[in-house]
Amino acid sequence: MSDKVAAERIIDCVVEAGIGHFFGLPGGATMEIYKAMHGREHEIQPIVSRDEQTASCMADMYGRLTGKPGVFAGQGGFAGSTGMFGVIEAFLASSPMVVLTELSDFDGFVMHGPIQSGAGQYGSFDLANMFKSTTKYTTVSHYPREAVLGVQLALKHATAGRPGPAACLFRSNVLKEPVADNGLPEIHDTKRLLNPAKIRPPEGALDAAAEVLLAAERPVIIAGNGVRIAGAFDELQAMAELLGAPVVTSILGKSAIAETHEMAAGSIGYTGLPMANDTLGMADAILVVGCRLKPQETCFEHPKLIDPNRQRIVQIDVEPRNASWTMPADVALIGDADLTLTLLRERLRGRVDSAAVGARRKGFVEMKAARNYFNDPMLASDNIPIAPQRLVAEIQGAVPDAAIICTDAGSNRHWMNHFFQTKRANNYYGAGGLGGVSWSLPATLAAKIINPERPAIGVCGDGGFAMQMHVLLTAVQYQAAPVYVVMNNSRLGMTEESMGNRAVGNRFPDTNYATIAGALGAWSEQVIRPGDVAEALRAALAQDRPAVIDCVIDPAESMRQAIYSPLALEAAGGVRPEGV
Repeated sequence: MSDKVAAERIIDCVVEAGIGHFFGLPGGATMEIYKAMHGREHEIQPIVSRDEQTASCMADMYGRLTGKPGVFAGQGGFAGSTGMFGVIEAFLASSPMVVLTELSDFDGFVMHGPIQSGAGQYGSFDLANMFKSTTKYTTVSHYPREAVLGVQLALKHATAGRPGPAACLFRSNVLKEPVADNGLPEIHDTKRLLNPAKIRPPEGALDAAAEVLLAAERPVIIAGNGVRIAGAFDELQAMAELLGAPVVTSILGKSAIAETHEMAAGSIGYTGLPMANDTLGMADAILVVGCRLKPQETCFEHPKLIDPNRQRIVQIDVEPRNASWTMPADVALIGDADLTLTLLRERLRGRVDSAAVGARRKGFVEMKAARNYFNDPMLASDNIPIAPQRLVAEIQGAVPDAAIICTDAGSNRHWMNHFFQTKRANNYYGAGGLGGVSWSLPATLAAKIINPERPAIGVCGDGGFAMQMHVLLTAVQYQAAPVYVVMNNSRLGMTEESMGNRAVGNRFPDTNYATIAGALGAWSEQVIRPGDVAEALRAALAQDRPAVIDCVIDPAESMRQAIYSPLALEAAGGVRPEGV
């Protein structure tokens, strides 16, 4: 039996890692990788999108949903340009991903600047350095065995510690050359390399953290993206109930706890719930779980929201550099969120004042009722065009609790973040790394392909929908039925608001996206009246093909005026407010 070529061994590695889907477009030398999947579609399903941007976003979502690296493959220059969109999102949002691409170097002609070459020589661009700035690990392979070992390391590094993308770049000739079975270094079964132990904080740090929380009168938990990455949903809820501590969430941490839970306070930050921001501001101790405390989440570090000079902070993070990065922590617990919460809870069990916990829980539930938690008069608005708040309320009422919700960038994300109340943990995803407009379209499609039994609903603006509406073609091709709700106000609403009375370049012609979607093979409907949204959503969810609901919303409804936090406005200039 002849030795397998490098491309075939690479597919072996991906299958051994338990990865069931493969996203990208064949081109350049990566055609060898696609050829290696021929006859193996029962082991790994290649999903060919219409653009590298779409493929990289789908791989990002695969990583978020499964915890395994999403594999994105494409020809060098295109993987490193349009495809970089999803790679950067994964890098900043901590999603495991492996990029398989090549240098288009044309072997011996590399020194003469062949068209498309990314080898970094004179007359070429430097693809390796592009990926080194946006991944955890980048390798350039010149030999076939090196290529296989590089992919194995990429699969390992993508999930070790803080997850993220890793990139494997190949010289053009490498993938079709044989890899000797008896060669060294030996190529072991990939799954034997993917066995990282969970990181455990030191005992002394756990003891110190427990003392901070036991001494607190008003503890609050901030739950971030790290809760989702670690799958620490049950442990988070158990800690909140043990301490009687309200849980607020970051932008990427939304649905770390069901927002219907009695101790859930909603999202914090510049477009978070005022009650959530106030709850955090009243805390005397804060347990931060898997959150980097970015400026948008802390209202640009407004001391009324979070202030290490008056609040004690315990921070859990798997990445040591994240602890005390933006705010000094009194105790840093470096470890996996689920294990660390379990160990910390063991130290607290039996030592917490149950009467104080009961009083805290009762007081918080009463506060939520008094503050009309997730309630606003605009949620019932009958205005035409449709108020965005009412549209969110209609989505809330019509989608099943088990649905996967994907939101985009721009105003639509903030309307959803502020007004959509999650009913279960781990069902809400958004673009919050790079935060690029149109991310939700491929993410929703990936969610439906990976979990066909669950409804998948993407919410985006008309700007984002226009950028990647070709995902409908891919959905039709693979017989997937995602549902898209388009907030259509014929403009880039968030940028127009940000530019004030000198706004230029934000308006678009009125477009009926339902008509376009129908031509692409989707079920579609344009909705103008708010009372028709729920019926359209129910009809869309019943389809066996992709569905698009084009909702004409009120362009005069200002997101900044409606929900932007005054604390963020006050602190965004970079000067500590007087008297605080």
